[in-house]
Amino acid sequence: MTADKWRPKSGVYAELGKNFQSSCNESGDLTIDLGEKSINGYEWGCKVTQVIDLAPGSLKVGMVCDDYNLAQNLNPRDPNWENRQFNEVMFVKRINDTTISVQKSLNGKVKDPPWRAAYCPLETQRAIAEATLRAKLEAKRKADQERTLKEAHPRDGVYAAAGADFEERCTKFNDTVVAFSGKSITTASNICKIERTRVQLPDTVRVGADCKLQPAPDRDAVTVQNVDTTPDRENLMFKKIDDKTVILWIIDNGRFTGDGRKLSYCSDQVQRAYGGRRPADKQTRN
Repeated sequence: MTADKWRPKSGVYAELGKNFQSSCNESGDLTIDLGEKSINGYEWGCKVTQVIDLAPGSLKVGMVCDDYNLAQNLNPRDPNWENRQFNEVMFVKRINDTTISVQKSLNGKVKDPPWRAAYCPLETQRAIAEATLRAKLEAKRKADQERTLKEAHPRDGVYAAAGADFEERCTKFNDTVVAFSGKSITTASNICKIERTRVQLPDTVRVGADCKLQPAPDRDAVTVQNVDTTPDRENLMFKKIDDKTVILWIIDNGRFTGDGRKLSYCSDQVQRAYGGRRPADKQTRN
């Protein structure tokens, strides 16, 4: 890189002074990575949009920033303050191989004087980089897990088994209602409160639920086995065939047996009608 194309080292910087090392150990005062187009500080973070060379060893950086404190201070009553972004600039000047001068605008205005930041020791840089990588991997793992759970779970809504009276049972909501978002599954026989879920396969989710018979069950009502007496504390299982078809198993003597009960998602009109009912009217059948 030529002299007139100087760029600050990617990594963590802290203000020079007696608290320099302790600031570095706490992830520093400033993190610069122009290669990844990011500059971050305490409770603010910016995406770099432009880098302009002012002179050898001197830059003007254009940024779009999220700033937690600034957004609240400017308008604490703004309901969307968390989503507010600011167009900012930062002036960065090389002092020596490890030290830079930094001056950043606030809400687009440059008011604060420049301050000197030094590159934290390599040992600290490695420790912070490793911790950052672990956090990113953990966040990705959780995101992948949540996506897998979402893909395996049946759609919330009203279902009924296929047959001559399918539409009738849909419109009367008298088959099965699935509500993973509300942690409930309701059938003619049972009202179940979901306590836990576990994805067994990409298309299969096992459910542990506290189930009770409906207040006035019919003579063919099936009691769901108490979750405390079942293997893995699971007593229901769904297999997702597609977005509109699932198979439901209810555990029997500690095992999920048979072909299960194939259920189809009712029409959008039925879903809207069910969603618009008063809570007191919500009774369903299996």
